[in-house]
Amino acid sequence: MSIICAQETGLTAEEYVACVGQSALGPTRPLGNTERVQAMLDNSNLVVTARDDSGRLVGLFRGMTDWNWICYCADMAVVENSQGQGIGRILMDKATEILGPGCTIVLLALPGAEGFYKAIGLTQTSAAFYRDRTHRT
Repeated sequence: MSIICAQETGLTAEEYVACVGQSALGPTRPLGNTERVQAMLDNSNLVVTARDDSGRLVGLFRGMTDWNWICYCADMAVVENSQGQGIGRILMDKATEILGPGCTIVLLALPGAEGFYKAIGLTQTSAAFYRDRTHRT
């Protein structure tokens, strides 16, 4: 099976849900709310997909970037039955190629996924901070 990896526009919420729902990332995303998922996609300016020979979406990278300094990878998912084939590395490499040499990719890994990101060449830091979406001042 060959994998075709490319930047895409117009990815649908239904395709996103089908892919992410079959990955470890699924339980952490609002997959039951396709309107919200579509808004997430519409407001992302870099979507890289991995599709198999049949055109089925087997992985994705969703990011927001200024194209010059930083790209925040909001989602990196590979469907469970396609994992272990290098698809995650291919997605990260394609996103890096599209962004060019002046742009850094940052992400928050799911607990337990740190080893994968180290293995594909990302540097781990202990200086990440976030404010949870439920936090209200």
